[in-house]
Amino acid sequence: MRCRIAEQTQPIPDRLPLSFLGVGCQRCGTTWLDAALRDHPQVYLPGQKQTYFFDREFHRGEAWYRQQFSGVTSEHQAIGEIATGYCLLEAIPRMVAALPEIKIMMIMRNPVDRAYSNYQARCIEQGWSTFAEAIKADDDLLARSRYSEQIESLLEHYPAADVKLLFYDDLAANDRGFIQDIYKFIGVDDDYLPSVIGQMKNAAMFPRVRSAAKKIGVAPLLGALSRSPIGAAARRAQKRSGKRGYEPMSPAMRQELLEYFKPYNKRLAEIADRDLSAWEV
Repeated sequence: MRCRIAEQTQPIPDRLPLSFLGVGCQRCGTTWLDAALRDHPQVYLPGQKQTYFFDREFHRGEAWYRQQFSGVTSEHQAIGEIATGYCLLEAIPRMVAALPEIKIMMIMRNPVDRAYSNYQARCIEQGWSTFAEAIKADDDLLARSRYSEQIESLLEHYPAADVKLLFYDDLAANDRGFIQDIYKFIGVDDDYLPSVIGQMKNAAMFPRVRSAAKKIGVAPLLGALSRSPIGAAARRAQKRSGKRGYEPMSPAMRQELLEYFKPYNKRLAEIADRDLSAWEV
């Protein structure tokens, strides 16, 4: 068995073997997408979600990045990575230089909800006591929700047909149709049904529990529980209850951010040819 697997595994190529990248965005369903792609036998992803190569680890060099794909075999029809930072303006030129011909996917969500969810996921670690404080301390919270800036940069380098704009609303409404559309886009069997159908993943549901688990070294165990039928049942129950694992944003702050993102949402609606009026409330 070991010999047969060794024969199937291809040597590390001299160039990057990737055919697609999921470039963002944080808190928009990328963990679910990574799991759905990882489940497909014709898709290859690195050992864990995000190598952070083009945004944080570029200094490691392209040979290191190629090593992350050393397990590719002849059975893999689509090879790529889901990384939430590759849509950042400083990461895109690096990505373009290394991968000038590749299919790009980017998931977006109501920008106010995305920013607040990102705050909830990071507030314990960063020591932020309020959302307003976090916004002042780290512009990244809002910058990552200015999707039109990122997409316009991507479209300067990649054909529109190779840049797939995805929306969290569609994932929440019909996850099966959502992933089948993506399977078609990257060129694998779109009849395949991944095990994560019906299991929306959301790491910010219980931020204090997750933070504590990380500190005492049992985060992998919590992650395994989250991916289990028990975790799926808990998410379904919470969804039915209409409750979240954190307090809602103040109406005044929400209105302020809705106004802030209006011009960016308007431009995105033009680019995507999509009605985004639901994001105005």
